[in-house]
Amino acid sequence: MINYTEFSSSMDDDADMISMIIELYSEEHGDDIRVIQNKYENQDVEGLFNTIHSLRGVLLTLCEEKATLQLETIENLCKRGEKPDVQLLDEALEEVARVNQQILTLTA
Repeated sequence: MINYTEFSSSMDDDADMISMIIELYSEEHGDDIRVIQNKYENQDVEGLFNTIHSLRGVLLTLCEEKATLQLETIENLCKRGEKPDVQLLDEALEEVARVNQQILTLTA
């Protein structure tokens, strides 16, 4: 989940900047779960790496703590050309889904 206090502080409590980053996340990464599942099913390890790397970067900006660690493990496996275990991927995507729900409450 996003540590909103830490995220807000890292943005100097600038409401416009916070809103812009949250909107950017929704626009750029709102469909990443489906994209990641598709790349995994199609054995596209390089594409999986690229998507995971980008998602992890923005989650770090949002001060998200759990999914970023899970995604880092997957990213490192993909970087070595290894397909991650489906359970590891599913657990990370479940956490990303929770973040996506949290994002919806932040934009409401």
